[in-house]
Amino acid sequence: MSGNNKPIRIAVNLMRARLTVIGFNIAIVSFQIAQLPRITGGVNIPGIEHPLHLTAGVELYMALALSLIAIIAFIMSSEFDEVGTCTQWTLIAGDLLMYLALAYTIAGFFAPLGGSIRNVAANLPGHPEQTLILQKSVLIAGGIAWFLAMYIGPLISLIRSPFPQITNLSLGIGYISLVLLLSWVNSQAVLIEISSGSFLFEPGMVLRELTQPLRW
Repeated sequence: MSGNNKPIRIAVNLMRARLTVIGFNIAIVSFQIAQLPRITGGVNIPGIEHPLHLTAGVELYMALALSLIAIIAFIMSSEFDEVGTCTQWTLIAGDLLMYLALAYTIAGFFAPLGGSIRNVAANLPGHPEQTLILQKSVLIAGGIAWFLAMYIGPLISLIRSPFPQITNLSLGIGYISLVLLLSWVNSQAVLIEISSGSFLFEPGMVLRELTQPLRW
């Protein structure tokens, strides 16, 4: 964090590298959205031929929206000069949104994968140990990636941010608020998938979404 009054000027290549990551993420999300109808499990709804993975679908579309918002935040951080250096706090906001988008992409991949592996295990009764190892190893790896993207990456960005402490604190509070809001949205999708008639706001469900790899 910056402790002097020196103008903050961040190399534009740093922002470009992040735009590359977001572009790659958007490509992955687009591919997975097209593949969701082919994944086993989900909710069967009359009139729809394929099972509906509502939670994974919400997460992937959220990942797409967050990625696009992050792109806008990154572009807004760049000056209109011959170098294009980044001087605005929106660079850090874009960083936080990028990590959040990555976390939602990971969730959209691995959450339905757990159900698919369970279905495979049910059809391979002679190999329970092997299918259990496959399921746990894949989901643990995905869960680690999710926690890094959701919490560790944003924390490091805020710690290393050269902007004033009050700016970083405000961005941190905004990030936590957004995570809680999206956790509530996720909980609504989960309640629909499990056919629960619970209230729209159930604190336990929201808190569980803050550690959602444990649900996979």
